Amino acid sequence: MDKCLERYVDSAFVYRYTQNPDAVRTEDDARKYGLNCVALAHLAIKALTGHELPPDLLCAELYADRERFDHTEDLKDLRAGDLVWFGIENPSVMPDAFMPRYEGRTLVNWDEFPVKHVAVYTGDRDVQGEALLLHATFYAGTNVVWPLSQFSSYRRYKKIYGASRLRNIDIVK
Repeated sequence: MDKCLERYVDSAFVYRYTQNPDAVRTEDDARKYGLNCVALAHLAIKALTGHELPPDLLCAELYADRERFDHTEDLKDLRAGDLVWFGIENPSVMPDAFMPRYEGRTLVNWDEFPVKHVAVYTGDRDVQGEALLLHATFYAGTNVVWPLSQFSSYRRYKKIYGASRLRNIDIVK
């Protein structure tokens, strides 16, 4: 795993649902206040590419962003830093039809959005060849790396909604 991402696999990072990228702009913020999966995705992209995403790209907005990201359902050609999106099976509203409603920073119709989680491809695969993904999850209470197949064990991560790749940005070394 790239050293830029390796530093995020640390129990000092506590999962906090409310700690979105608009509240967590730095690694220090994340260590101090906690972070959610979207905030971790922002930090990982910044660490890997040097590119800072706008803080108002929360889960629904980041998933739908086609200005900065290309979206694909094909996971065969993942690259380090690609975002992999997970959610529930058989949703009542498809992601493209979802209209987010906020009260302050809180998404009040979260239960309608089928995409519930994002993870970052580390660039590595396990011995079985499965993609290894870094993510912040309440199941572990911190940031962890899981093989792709492990996500389907959880209702909220059952369906893969595809992957997003930041456009025209190279990995910083």
